[in-house]
Amino acid sequence: MPGWQPTHYSRAQLEERRLAALAWIERGTHRSQEIANHFGVSIHTVYTWKARLRRNGGLQATIASGATSRLTAAQHEQLRTFLREGAVHHGFPDPTWTTRRVTDLIGRHFDVWYHHDHVRKILRQLGFTPQMPDGRAAERNELRIASWKEQVAPELEKKVAEGATLVYLDEVGFSLKGVRRHTWSTRGVTPLVTLPANWEKLSTIGAITSDGRLFQQTKSGAIRSGDVIRFFQHLLRHVQGEIVVVLDNAGIHRAKATQAFVGLHERLSLVFLPPYAPELNPIELVWAYVKRNVLGNFCARSVSELKAKLVTAWQRVRYIDLPRQLMNANLCRDQ
Repeated sequence: MPGWQPTHYSRAQLEERRLAALAWIERGTHRSQEIANHFGVSIHTVYTWKARLRRNGGLQATIASGATSRLTAAQHEQLRTFLREGAVHHGFPDPTWTTRRVTDLIGRHFDVWYHHDHVRKILRQLGFTPQMPDGRAAERNELRIASWKEQVAPELEKKVAEGATLVYLDEVGFSLKGVRRHTWSTRGVTPLVTLPANWEKLSTIGAITSDGRLFQQTKSGAIRSGDVIRFFQHLLRHVQGEIVVVLDNAGIHRAKATQAFVGLHERLSLVFLPPYAPELNPIELVWAYVKRNVLGNFCARSVSELKAKLVTAWQRVRYIDLPRQLMNANLCRDQ
């Protein structure tokens, strides 16, 4: 049994073993087989060590320099600039970068052609990582959104400072078809999730407030203007003082019945978000959390089972104090 046994053969430990063997080799009192047995290596390894000692004068580790990069440092910086300019700027039909597109970009500008798999390494060296892009509606008006942030958002903060409660309201649907998420499985075997053929759904109207509370009501089918009015009544019963509801431009929010109800209540007012700007409504993150962390890969067999799962979801959202976390983050972002 060898006398020298590291727990893990890391690069440092392999060098430690070689340097320990060096003393035995230089002493010249041990045969090669004895050295091999003591350090747990083959006799051929000992012969290699001795030849290396004669050639280099030591057994210290050498650092492999690797192949010289075919792109200069200046070209790497230029490539980083090209990537930040976006794929559309460089003639591609959409703004996503793929390794094949970057390979083409490098070839066109620098006349250096890599395999697209190697381009992954270059991208990481430049500080780029693979990410899932967010979807944005083509109909977005960025100027209008910027104007809302600059003019309306500060006014909302003033309202809060004066004692009003902001209420970020939205609706969401939950279907029996479920939300499929990544899971673990045997390599090469795709896991199966059994889904019911009947894709009934539940709809939730909900809101989070500037003081970190969550309100929600869930029903079968779609949310109508009457449901919005009933939810407003619920808010008026549970929220004191002035209520400023921030919501999108859905038809049920602008319906005549909805507007008439708001007109009858002085302490209730509506502020509409710019179209196609869900990122301005923090309750969207509550919906995303529920679908990802509670309903992910959950396959309800009936609407009642799905509704029971949603009860658990709302309890969990309140337990982790998610609304307050989101409102605090939203306030810090606006400042």
